[in-house]
Amino acid sequence: MLWGMRWGWLLSSLLVLGCGKAPHDGETGQTIVDACLHWTACAMPPSIDPPLDFPYCASYADPTLRALPWRADGVAVTPSEVQCLADAGLDCAAALDCVSTPSPTPCDTPTYACDGDTVTLCDSFAGARVVREDCAAEGLHCVDLGEESHCGLGTCDPKTFQAACMGNATTSCRAVTSWDDKSLGGLIVADDCTASDAACAVIDGMAQCVGNGPACVPFDGGKCDGDTLLTCDASGHERRTDCAATGERCVSVGPNPAGIAFACGSKPGLVVCVADPSFSQCHGSSLEYCDDKGNEKLDCTELGYAGCDSGHCVL
Repeated sequence: MLWGMRWGWLLSSLLVLGCGKAPHDGETGQTIVDACLHWTACAMPPSIDPPLDFPYCASYADPTLRALPWRADGVAVTPSEVQCLADAGLDCAAALDCVSTPSPTPCDTPTYACDGDTVTLCDSFAGARVVREDCAAEGLHCVDLGEESHCGLGTCDPKTFQAACMGNATTSCRAVTSWDDKSLGGLIVADDCTASDAACAVIDGMAQCVGNGPACVPFDGGKCDGDTLLTCDASGHERRTDCAATGERCVSVGPNPAGIAFACGSKPGLVVCVADPSFSQCHGSSLEYCDDKGNEKLDCTELGYAGCDSGHCVL
């Protein structure tokens, strides 16, 4: 009777475990980190010459991750696509299907196009795949820039562009970087001043957000007013940022290399990560990265990956 009870308990335990995911399913439980791990394992960005300064996506804590490393601006992703990638586990087909579709035609070189106000990019990562970005959802247009297409407000010349405000936002001219002619760029919003209770103004030839609050001492570390972050901008005016608007809180971050005392974050004690020569690189099967707790490390093999290579877990 006792052995029967023990076998019954063991069988029940195995059934419960079987209903969940395997212990080595490629997931840490942190959505942003898991999405980045799965993406870079299944579609590691190719070597681009000249190299583009696009950070490894898990090298910073960004609760509003909007792009994954790839060419130019990366692969644009929505919050639901990020969650889809996080849930994909070690299934590369599922991960790729979260953000792209198979291309009906080959595209050995990147092929951009505008479909109304949607950017389409066909590229041969893990086979010819097409990714799309809905510019209209961001209040932008699909703009043709020579051989490329991007979301923006229009075209501009980076060499002659003059700082300007558009409504209550600063603008900048983003140069096309993948071909030799640098006379064409995309006009984009650099900073929405309204989000931090500020007004756009052109000062000394630079468009910047000037806080609407009282006079203050620049770079004083800031403070919290509930979940509103109060900071002092370079012009000596107070700016207010509603952290709750992005699902965060105003928290004390304590001593850190950036000298920031308060910030919008997920929890108190947020650490600004310190980069060193081995940061975001592999040490055996371990990968160093950064999340909202600061410098972190994980073992790729313990998560079910084959190992770690070139700063990412590999299958």
